[in-house]
Amino acid sequence: MRLSLTGHLNRRQWLAALVAGGLWPTCAVFAASKSPIVRRKWSSGNNTLAPLAMLEGQILFTGDRTLGRIDPQQALPVWNVSHHLSSKAVYKPRAAGQSVVTGGLHELGAWQLADGQARWLHKAHIQVGTPFVTADRTYVGDGHELLALNNSSGAVDWRFAGTPETLASYAPTVAEETVFFAPGNGLLYALNQVDGALKWKLDDSREWQYIRQMYVSGQVLVAGTYTELLYGIAVDNGKILWKFKAGNFINSHHVAGDTAYLWSPTGWIYAINLETGNVRWRHQTTRYGNSLANWGPLMAELVTFENKLYCLDMNQVLHVLDIAGGQALQRIPFDHDLRPTLLALHGQQAVLASETGEIQLVQW
Repeated sequence: MRLSLTGHLNRRQWLAALVAGGLWPTCAVFAASKSPIVRRKWSSGNNTLAPLAMLEGQILFTGDRTLGRIDPQQALPVWNVSHHLSSKAVYKPRAAGQSVVTGGLHELGAWQLADGQARWLHKAHIQVGTPFVTADRTYVGDGHELLALNNSSGAVDWRFAGTPETLASYAPTVAEETVFFAPGNGLLYALNQVDGALKWKLDDSREWQYIRQMYVSGQVLVAGTYTELLYGIAVDNGKILWKFKAGNFINSHHVAGDTAYLWSPTGWIYAINLETGNVRWRHQTTRYGNSLANWGPLMAELVTFENKLYCLDMNQVLHVLDIAGGQALQRIPFDHDLRPTLLALHGQQAVLASETGEIQLVQW
């Protein structure tokens, strides 16, 4: 598609045409910079914080020492307890039902969401992976197995031992009555949520080594691989619907509605149509050889909230994009080091974590 600015096409129409064609050459230099104001701070009692989580407006945090819950409207945490893990908690707290689950490589534990009271502790047989939590169960890899842990007791309801040659490090995901599990052996398994029985498996090991992240939207499982491919997979039978080549490994992707968002180290954020795998828009973050207004790398998960995409880079700058077309809306630079984690709130507010273990509510 060739576009030119003529007397028959005003500037607004020309920009709209660029967006529609996926050619909008956005960069952070177009966004207005705003200085953040810290509205509230909470001490977590940790030297190092894991990524933050949110459930129904409540902030959940953990780190090397404690696990806690924050109401953004209150000056002090609702509760903050020592987690008594043998090493620091590295997995963000995941809450469902009455439980908050977190842990590290050696242990996984559950605490009461209401008051932080300990419920159970699972000690690793080999090595604990990233968990996925539902109201009734926690699904987690331990060494070569996938375990379904009962959230009330921590007992193993069932186990799937299909991976003798790999460690199951990355999180499974659950949709309706199916658990999707990709342990790193080049296979994707779909298991019955009730008993762990195999429904189907997909082998695309020639293309991927392992799957880093999985999300389900409607009837599509979106899988981001260690290689440069993002997959759309039918949840009912494992058929590959589409593949998107990101040009480099996929560090993080996010799914909201009918769109997947990802950042590629080649220097672009992409918005991908889940039905077709086509690019809705792309936003340039890095122009190699020209450092003007380049973003830092993105290690924090992308976040969508109120029709905006929030991207926190490693240069301590929060970039806000319009999710409809990818245009840069705001650029919020911070003057202190932040952990790569972000929760967006109403009223141009966000909750972030500092490198000193402090949690902050900021507004711009």
